[in-house]
Amino acid sequence: MSRSVNVALALVVIVGAGVGGVAYAKSKNPATLDAADTVAKAKLATTKVQQKDLTTYDETTATLGFTTSVTVSSPVEGTITSIAKTGDTIDAGTVVATIDGNPVVALIGDVPGYRDLSTTSADGADVRELEENLVLLGFDPDHKIVIDESYDAATKAAVTLWEDSLGLDGDGKVPQSQIVYVPGKLLVDTVTGTVGGAAKSGSTLLTGRQEERKFLVASTVGQGSAGTGRDGTVSTFAAAGTAVSTGTVLFWESYVPVVAIEGDAAATPALDRDLKIGVSDGTDIKLLEGMLKAGGFDPSNSMTVDDHFDAATAYAVVLWQESLGLAHTDGDVVVHRGSFVVVPSGLFVGAPIVSDGTALASDSVVLSLTTAAREVTTTAPIGDATFAVGATIDVEFPDGTEQPGTVVAVGTVATNTSNVPGSTPSVTITIHVDDIPTTVDSFVQIPVTLRVVSDSVPKAFVVPVSGLVALAEGGYALEVVDGKNADGTNATHLIGVSTGLFTDGFVSVTGKGVKASLEIVVPS
Repeated sequence: MSRSVNVALALVVIVGAGVGGVAYAKSKNPATLDAADTVAKAKLATTKVQQKDLTTYDETTATLGFTTSVTVSSPVEGTITSIAKTGDTIDAGTVVATIDGNPVVALIGDVPGYRDLSTTSADGADVRELEENLVLLGFDPDHKIVIDESYDAATKAAVTLWEDSLGLDGDGKVPQSQIVYVPGKLLVDTVTGTVGGAAKSGSTLLTGRQEERKFLVASTVGQGSAGTGRDGTVSTFAAAGTAVSTGTVLFWESYVPVVAIEGDAAATPALDRDLKIGVSDGTDIKLLEGMLKAGGFDPSNSMTVDDHFDAATAYAVVLWQESLGLAHTDGDVVVHRGSFVVVPSGLFVGAPIVSDGTALASDSVVLSLTTAAREVTTTAPIGDATFAVGATIDVEFPDGTEQPGTVVAVGTVATNTSNVPGSTPSVTITIHVDDIPTTVDSFVQIPVTLRVVSDSVPKAFVVPVSGLVALAEGGYALEVVDGKNADGTNATHLIGVSTGLFTDGFVSVTGKGVKASLEIVVPS
């Protein structure tokens, strides 16, 4: 039976009880078809019922942009004799500008420079930060630097090499005017200072987008490990993209796990000594105890989080180390130097700077922690579960590529974006995407489309919407192909169906006799 005949007859059919019980009169004799029927018949084709997951989406617009803008200020007063230009990249070792002919060099770090440094300087986190950069930039060729908070002869020698490379008469001293610390690799956006213009201490030289957040993590056991049996081999790095929190094992050095503790890195950057019963009190012990307590390694609640390493602390250490697969003897319980570093909150593991399995000749920077350089932002009503932290949202970029995103933050400031009184206020939603296409690299901001599953039917029987036959008495049917008539036309019959999801020109159907690969008539 041709589709044109079926549709005509559908106007007078009597529908039997239940879906699929469609009764209809016999077909016209094909020889009596008029010209219109013949034309309609020629335009018909067939397709098969498919079985697949059918999904509908809600879409909304959002913005992809850089997460952080960084201002680089002059550390000294004077005349600007050169300065970086828009589009330049600033990283560790980059000369940002020259003031009165003297270079102002960017180094990576969170602690701002606040004093001149030399062998007479008191210990401090800024010294450690300087040493990390000197080692990272290759100015410790003889592997003498111990990355700690002390400015010693090895630090002075590395500074001398660095200053010589800058065309300075290296004296091993670092004036405050020589360094600006930046939190990672920057792309220069706006240059405020001008060559020949005056710079004041603290005045803005330029602003840049943070292309890559860098928080440097060092393995500090290449030196000072004599008698410990540690060979300085670093391995088993945490996977790139791992969220860093207190207790996260970043990597292993020999048999020592190097873990992160969230806190103030400027106050106590890392563990610079061995800890065990009998050592002098210190804030490093308090940091360790806080980590042990947070990790559940004080089940009897007998440990006091203070500056003192006692028996309760030692027992918690045993439980922690055993959880990492470390065995213990009856000797002293020791937390070795370099076992933890203090890091800001909200960081992720970046790519290792050295290869897994490298045997270090000395203290070295081995890993950088990072944050997303770009994230997607949008707004959503308060309490919208679709955008809860951890939810997966598909993000379509202007080039048509689509990547999964994860909601990483829900704002705490609510606003009425619709300006309609009584409307539900909205909050800012931040979405992280791991693999952003390079086609957007040249844009500071660019619109994207968010796609969220609205409804889905797994393993649905699916046909083109054009395959539905509308019945006069209501509802729909499919025209199923039984074979061929003598004149070559399709022999068909109708089966009633109920419709479900409609999307992308397809519809899910259910009904008696509906199955995958069932051949039906559709317009060609």
